[in-house]
Parts: sequence; C-alpha cells; structure tokens
Amino acid sequence: MEQRPIYRIATILPGQAHAGEAFEILHDRPEGAASPQTRGQLVYLPGEGLEVAMTCRESNPRAVYHNPNDPVHTDSCMEAFLDCFPDLPQYGYIGLEMNANGACHCSFGTDRHSRSYVVKRGLPHPEVRVERFVENGESFWRATCLLNDALLSALYERECAFAPGHRMRGNFYKCGDHTASPHWGSWAPVEKVDFHVPHLFGEMVVISGEQINNR
Repeated sequence: MEQRPIYRIATILPGQAHAGEAFEILHDRPEGAASPQTRGQLVYLPGEGLEVAMTCRESNPRAVYHNPNDPVHTDSCMEAFLDCFPDLPQYGYIGLEMNANGACHCSFGTDRHSRSYVVKRGLPHPEVRVERFVENGESFWRATCLLNDALLSALYERECAFAPGHRMRGNFYKCGDHTASPHWGSWAPVEKVDFHVPHLFGEMVVISGEQINNR
C-alpha cells in the first residue's frame, strides 16, 4: 500500500489566531469532473474541541438541503471524516458533511453501514457556520464546524484532551453528486467513489502551536 499523507493538527491556545496547517483536495476520482479548488485546516482547541474549516472556490454552489442529516453529499459538499482514536477500532470515525446552506450530515461508526446519526445517540447535532465572500474577483464559500469536547467524549467514552503527539486518522473530501459537474475529490487518495474507507485514511498527529511553522 502506498504511503498515506500526514496532517499536523495544530493546538491553538486561547487568544491565539485559529491558524493551522493547510490541507488541499488534490486527488479527483476519474469517474467525475475536476473538483473546484478546496482547502482547509483542522485545529485542536483545548477545552473546546476539534474545529474544521474548509473553503471552496465556487461561485454558485448547489445548495438544495437545509435540515440536519439531509443528503447534503448530493449538493456541493465539503466533508471531514475523523477517527480520533484509531487504536480503539471498536468505536470508529465521525463523518461530517456540510453544504453551503450550513446543513450538516453527521454520523458515527466503524464503516459505511455500521453507523448512526449522532442525534440518534441523544447527542446535539453540530452547528456549521457558512461564509460567502469574494477575493481577487473569485467567489468562495467557507464552512466551519466545532466538534466539541462533550460530543467527542460521549462518542469515544473517554476524555478527549489531546496532547502533542496524539495520533488520529482521517480524510477530507469535496463532492457534488447532483451538481452540474459531478465530482469526487479527496485529500488522501481513495480507490473508487466511496469515502467510507477508513483503511485509506491519512495519518494525523496533534502538535503544539509553536511547531506549525517549524517543518
């Protein structure tokens, strides 16, 4: 198996700017069109949780759905799948899918079939904040979501305080099944149009904020 990419999750302390290492969606499946340019970052906020922010260069994203757990993957959609404790495979990974309306599909489990909505577990549905903006004449939309400590601790049944060196696994995606140009892109490559493939997740490691500029 080819070597998987490694992403460094910066620890951001109170008062510090939420500036982490950038990732980019560069691997498009040949079954679809090229994905619009999509970048993002994942940071750890001690005492708060994991915050993912993804930005897509897209002038008119398809955004049909508005409600929690609607099939937003058929819209223009940005996704983050995160396994916070890969050494405990009985738990699984969070699947976070977000469209340009701020609608979010959020589930948890070990694979595509063995999973459930977090709200079905009696947990609050994550909130997504969406911004649309123009930069250098180009249109963008950004989706930001905090997976808070309480949610993570309930899902993994343990305290989720991540010290530097803690390892996770995951992947980031851009898709649009029912857009004018259907596309399926990822940060870590996948072998077909199927994102629920945890054995193909990339590696992730928590680092201190000071390390982010010291490659």
